[in-house]
Parts: sequence; C-alpha cells; structure tokens
Amino acid sequence: MKPIQFILVPLLLFLIVLFWRKLKEHPFLKWLVSGVLASITVFTLFLESSTKLANTLGIGRGVDLVTYVALLSLTIVCIFLYLRTVRLERMITEVVRANAISEARDAGV
Repeated sequence: MKPIQFILVPLLLFLIVLFWRKLKEHPFLKWLVSGVLASITVFTLFLESSTKLANTLGIGRGVDLVTYVALLSLTIVCIFLYLRTVRLERMITEVVRANAISEARDAGV
C-alpha cells in the first residue's frame, strides 16, 4: 500500500459512518453520499480499477472519472441543500406571520 492510502481509507470510512449517523431522516442523500464515498474508498485501495472503469466508459483517466462523479454528487447535494433552505425559509415565514397575527390580536384586545 502507498502512504496516502493509509491516510485516505480511514478518513473515507470515518466519513461514511458520520453520514450514516447524521442523515437518518434523508435516506436518498445518505445512500448517495455513502455510495460515492465507498466508491472512492475502493478506487483508493485499487488504484488501477478506476482507470480500467474509466476506459470502459470512454473516459481517459481514472482520476477524471472520480472527478466527474464527485462533481455530479456535489451538484445534487447543492440542489438538495438549496431546496431545504427554501423550505426552511417558508416555514420561518409562516411562524413569524402567525406570531405577528397573534401579537396583533393580543394587543388589540
């Protein structure tokens, strides 16, 4: 094994465990991130396998394949986080609106 593998593999396994513990209510995101991290772990352990898979898919190098998958996953996660932010903003607006109406009724009585 190469020295970088001793650093990356435990780190990637730690991240997989972390995502499984933190994303209990989001199964799609949990499986997506875990799948990408598991794939990166396998490619880290077997460096030539990413190049072979990339060549099969018509991509020149294994690192390019890993980069494409990571960018696609990052885009999906960003979209998910954006949609969640929009949903939270709507919920906050509803709570603030209900609170303002309640305070206005209490002040008018």
